[in-house]
Amino acid sequence: MYNAVTDRRLLGRTIKLTSMCLLLSIAASCSGSGDTEKANALLDEAQSAYEARDYSKVMALIDTLKSRYPREIDVRREALHLATRATEGLSVMKLQKADSLTAVLGALGDSLQRQMKYIKNPIEGYYVASSADPARFIGTNGLQGRVSPEGNFYLISSLKAKSVKSTSVTVSAGGREASTSVVSHDGERNDRSMGAEVITFMGVECDSVGKFISENTDRDIKLTFNGASSYSMTLPSKEAREIALAYDYAATIRRFKVASLEKERLSRTVDIARSQASRTFVEKDSTK
Repeated sequence: MYNAVTDRRLLGRTIKLTSMCLLLSIAASCSGSGDTEKANALLDEAQSAYEARDYSKVMALIDTLKSRYPREIDVRREALHLATRATEGLSVMKLQKADSLTAVLGALGDSLQRQMKYIKNPIEGYYVASSADPARFIGTNGLQGRVSPEGNFYLISSLKAKSVKSTSVTVSAGGREASTSVVSHDGERNDRSMGAEVITFMGVECDSVGKFISENTDRDIKLTFNGASSYSMTLPSKEAREIALAYDYAATIRRFKVASLEKERLSRTVDIARSQASRTFVEKDSTK
């Protein structure tokens, strides 16, 4: 009698446990199927965005898919391939823009260069505006813009009217101004041995002054030589236009170099993306 009762109790517990396991299995199966459907829905949405060439949206959707459904390996594998194709598409679009920008800047640089002339020099040659006369500039009062063969802008200041022991210059117009850096007297870049105070300002030392003059050629620009004392004059409009031309030419060369480097970088990115796309391609089983 005792054994019969015990057997019935064990049988009941076994049935309950079996039922619970079956329910849990069904629930887990349903949950997994739901995640797969949701992950596939995101993948389909990403595919539609890809076909619409909205590559940024593709990447955002795939990032969401990967973070929400880390266990959906098959879907994630397809998403990875789509992501590489989207990266390729986005890079191709950027490459096309970079290519167009390079062409525009190249044409602009050629146009500006035709308005410049090359001056031979025992140390290093340079470009100036075609209307400029470097040989007669030293010993006058004013500024001259020059461009190195590498495309670097620099300024030469010359002051003969008054000895102020100049170390920098300031240009001003319309309530605004810009100044060069201070270049101390050293007998080379700041020289006072030729009957005038002559200073060479390089690169960042004078970039703000070149930019200011380029933006204000239609105004009267005041030029001030700064030093132990100061001397001010109106920058001749001819010199202002020549400086603006030199500055714009140098700026265009710099932009062209940057655009060319970006074009090369994007070309490599496209090649890498295409290689990754070929490696991540997933052929779907047509029997499923």
